[in-house]
Amino acid sequence: MTTSSIEEDKRQIEEIRIQHAIAASSGDVDAYVTFITEDAIYLLPGEMELVGKENIKNWVAEALKTVTFEIIQHPADEIQIFGDIAYVRYRVSIDGMLKSDSSQFQNERKYLDIWKKVNGVWKVHRHMWNDLPSL
Repeated sequence: MTTSSIEEDKRQIEEIRIQHAIAASSGDVDAYVTFITEDAIYLLPGEMELVGKENIKNWVAEALKTVTFEIIQHPADEIQIFGDIAYVRYRVSIDGMLKSDSSQFQNERKYLDIWKKVNGVWKVHRHMWNDLPSL
């Protein structure tokens, strides 16, 4: 891979990360899952892993019944490309509200994702995160 193609892949991944966050923030589950592979795996903190696009879609849809939020994507701390596989390390800020009682919350999370290029398009293949401690 040339330096210019690696930089283009990094640019595409950053753009897709933003689109993915917009889909999640707007509650558009169908758009959200277009950015993940069919055999994606989500490694949830303190929970069982979710395997496959359909299971992830159902989990996201259920979560969105209880909360609304806005995701603020920070520029990736690190993107490494290895052919059609990449890993991305980044941080997000979340401003949210529980639908049950309208209580508001803020959260900072750090993520590590593995991405896979499928038919020329980068998609999230493995997704894991942890909450950052409150200061």
